[in-house]
Amino acid sequence: MVMGIGEGKIDLVLDSTAVQSGGKITGKLKLELNSPTKARELRVEVLGKQWQSHTEFRGGRSHHTRSQVIVYTDKKVLGSAETFSTNEYPFEFVAPAVEKPQASEGIMGAISGFAKAVGMGPAPIEYYVKGTLDLEMAFDINKEVRINIS
Repeated sequence: MVMGIGEGKIDLVLDSTAVQSGGKITGKLKLELNSPTKARELRVEVLGKQWQSHTEFRGGRSHHTRSQVIVYTDKKVLGSAETFSTNEYPFEFVAPAVEKPQASEGIMGAISGFAKAVGMGPAPIEYYVKGTLDLEMAFDINKEVRINIS
C-alpha cells in the first residue's frame, strides 16, 4: 500500500456554499481515519484560483498555455505535529471582499461586455475551501469544496 492512500478521508461540511462578500464561511472539517495517524499539520484554507493565459516565444513561434494560479489564500491550522484520530473540527473564516462588476454605459460598455463574454477579459476568481491532513512521508489527505462568494 502506498503511504497515505487508504489511511482515511476528510469531509468538509459547510453551513453554506453561497457566501456574501465579507461574510462568514463556517463549517466543520470531519476527519475519518482508519487508525491514529501521526501528521505534521491539519489545516483548512480558503483559496481563490484564477485561470491565466501565458504566451511564450520559442524558436520563433509563440506558444499559449493556461494555468490555474492561486490569487488569494487564508489558512487556519486546526492542529500541528501530533497524532490525529477520527474527530470533527469547527472553523470560521471571513470571506474575501469581492468587487461587483460595474455596468458600463455606451459603446465602451458594450465592448467590455463582449470581451468578457468571449474570454478576452480577466477570468473570474473561483473560491474553494480546502482541508488537508499533512502526513509525514506519505501522500496528504485532502478535500476541496467550491464556494460562491458574491
